[in-house]
Amino acid sequence: MVWLALGPTQLGGSATYVIVDGNSMEPHFHLGDLVLVRKESGYGEGDAVVYQNAQMGRYVFHRIVGTELGHFILQGDNNSWLDSYQPVQDEIVGKLWVHIPKLGKVVEWVRVPINMALAVALLGGVVMSGMVTKPTKNGKAGNKPSKNFGGMKEGGLYLFAFLVLAFLGLSIFSFTRPLTTSSANIPYQQEGRFFYSATGTPGIYDTELVRSGEPVFPKLTCFLNLGFTYNLVADQLQGAAGSHQLYARVSDDQSGWMRTIPLNPQTGFSGMTYFSMATLDLCQVETLITMVEKETGLHASTYTLEIVADVAVTGLIAGSPIKDTFVPSLVFKFDKVHLYLASDDPQVDSLYSLKEGVAGSADLQVNTFTVFGMSFTVLSIRVLALLGFGFSLMGLSAIGLNLYRTAQQSPDALIQLKYGGMLVDVYEQNLAPTTSTVDVTTIDNLAKLAERHGTMILHMSRNFLHYYLVQANNITYRHVISIGKKGEIETAPVSEEVEITSVRDEVDFVLTEPEPARNESLQTAASNHDSIKHETQADRHNSLETEIELVWQRIQSEASNYLANHVEDRTSDYVPVNHDMTEYVIQTCEIGFSISEPEDAVVLRKIKL
Repeated sequence: MVWLALGPTQLGGSATYVIVDGNSMEPHFHLGDLVLVRKESGYGEGDAVVYQNAQMGRYVFHRIVGTELGHFILQGDNNSWLDSYQPVQDEIVGKLWVHIPKLGKVVEWVRVPINMALAVALLGGVVMSGMVTKPTKNGKAGNKPSKNFGGMKEGGLYLFAFLVLAFLGLSIFSFTRPLTTSSANIPYQQEGRFFYSATGTPGIYDTELVRSGEPVFPKLTCFLNLGFTYNLVADQLQGAAGSHQLYARVSDDQSGWMRTIPLNPQTGFSGMTYFSMATLDLCQVETLITMVEKETGLHASTYTLEIVADVAVTGLIAGSPIKDTFVPSLVFKFDKVHLYLASDDPQVDSLYSLKEGVAGSADLQVNTFTVFGMSFTVLSIRVLALLGFGFSLMGLSAIGLNLYRTAQQSPDALIQLKYGGMLVDVYEQNLAPTTSTVDVTTIDNLAKLAERHGTMILHMSRNFLHYYLVQANNITYRHVISIGKKGEIETAPVSEEVEITSVRDEVDFVLTEPEPARNESLQTAASNHDSIKHETQADRHNSLETEIELVWQRIQSEASNYLANHVEDRTSDYVPVNHDMTEYVIQTCEIGFSISEPEDAVVLRKIKL
């Protein structure tokens, strides 16, 4: 779709790129602006178009202000005069489609060879820097894991994003095309051929007549016989008629002097062809030049003599009216000795003239577009583009909203979306032992470590925690998150690796017991705690004992209150703790209910007993 809309005509596309060079279209268009024009089936008054000016030999960007006999009259927005050249439709490159201010200056800058070289070098450096991978410590280049989303939702996200762009391009393409166009334009052409003759002198010419193409000497003859034939060629031509006249024009190219001599009166004709003849008195022309030189002091070595046929024609071609002109000329060079054809190119027939035109039908037809041999109307393409864009945008929004909600629900879901392509789920017993463990504060830093070492991120879940691990060089890099309300757990290294959480397991177990056994279970939990506390008093400081005692007292108090008010609503899947074990690890220090902390209380997230 992008190529169909923006492809340059030089490469087979439909858009022509033009850089504004001048101020004739100000204040709307300025020097250095870039305009894109597209070929249209027809142009009208007020259209800003680019046309090929044959007189200047370059393209001109001006606005159409009128039409006359199949020619367009143009004028710059900032000009007070009309363009001297009036192009036909075939000479118009296209109508304004897109205007981008100042972008043309950038294009001109890039066109400079040294600037182009610098731009290419910079682009190449950026591309190469993305292709180079950093080597690992063992000397091998690590393969950089891709950070793409995985799963059906992420695939759907990419799919709908692609569809949104595709239907957006189709919408732009279809809405820049008209719904209806005029019927196929019918070409026609006007042909004209001059011929001349004069009385020859035996021995000077091959024959007794001077034929077309040969020079004429006024000393030998004063009368030049001129003839012109006209022919209008077109299919389905009806009612062709017009008028014609022959005249001669003597001029001096250097001074600009000119004199017109009528050869016959303006005469009407009907039909597709006519023939006209006239006689030019060369002696009269010579006398005119002598008089001008005597009166003005002009002394030119050669003068120009043009024989002009002025033709105006009207008619109907396939029901479409045409009104056109045809003004061919036969050019001679004239001096005091002879008259000869002024043709610079011997391959060009100076006696023959041709002008082509197009007659557009007044009937309108539905505009169609063909793709792979199938034809579609522009209206149907517009409807399809709008519906497709709407549905794909809705799908993209729905999937994006779903992913956003999923990511907001838990940190684990966000990590799965962001680094799903780098994660590998493993079991704890399958992890290789390492000499040390390093806790990483963020998952982004852990992903950087995985990329640096060219490995994957190992994911392991245990109760309420999710562990993300990277093992390299006998070191385990770890990041831990919780699915509780507090989000990520703040970990602090301790001197020994034995961990303990509070007595949540015991308390939760007691909450699920029948009423007669609750008090006994609470006493058992308390005695276990006292036993554990007694075992650790020998090698702990008094401050740690005080902190543990405070925590235990608070838990007992809050547990009793909770049992009294909420025991009938509690359910649990916990399994009773084996009290015969001398050491055990509970993997969370959060309890299942909220408490109000005294100002002097100290809560330990990780402690060792």
